[in-house]
Amino acid sequence: MSHCRIIVLCLLLVVVFGASLLPAQTGGAMLYANGNVKVNGQAAGDSTSIFPGDKVDVTESSSGSINRSGSSVVVSPNSSIKYDSSSVEIMSGTARVSTSKGMSAQAGQITVAPKTGVAKFDVLKLDDKVTVTSREGALTVNEGGRTITLTPGSSATLLLTAAANKGSAPGQVSSTAVAQNSAGLLSQAPFSSAGLSPSSDGRLLQSLCPPRPGCTHPTSVAAICPCIGPSH
Repeated sequence: MSHCRIIVLCLLLVVVFGASLLPAQTGGAMLYANGNVKVNGQAAGDSTSIFPGDKVDVTESSSGSINRSGSSVVVSPNSSIKYDSSSVEIMSGTARVSTSKGMSAQAGQITVAPKTGVAKFDVLKLDDKVTVTSREGALTVNEGGRTITLTPGSSATLLLTAAANKGSAPGQVSSTAVAQNSAGLLSQAPFSSAGLSPSSDGRLLQSLCPPRPGCTHPTSVAAICPCIGPSH
């Protein structure tokens, strides 16, 4: 009888440890949900295994944390992402990536990756704009073969292809990059390897947000183009 019990115990250990190793072996990760979080349209438990191609939706007043060896992704409220073993696609809203394994992020045609493999950064996709903020470590931001580098504490707001191409002349560089460093310096330039040239707040926002009657434009790149404040 004791021999049978030992065999049963061994089998149970194999099942338990095998199940715990499965996500890592298949490129999967663990999702820890706080509030109303869904995986592929189905409600997630407090902890759920996810795999490449899975979509994670986080509703208002909720959050989700995805953990994989060497990397983690925190998904903010009202956000949706698609998980992959070495990257995450931000479909809407905001996600923060912390990685020592070079995990990258995509939003539309824009790819964000740690320059040295180690970084912490935020990616916000809102309507036709993507804002990338480097919290720790330098980042490489690529859009259609054009690349810039973000240093820690800096950010860039980019137009997605559909919006950037609207009204562009043939042969004209259609994407615009806007960077803001920790000192509040604003820059604007065609999104190219040439980098970002200095520009003032007024010229920057004027170029991105054409004047509209009765609309006061924001003075912060963090809120580009919405009509805010009292009418003038």
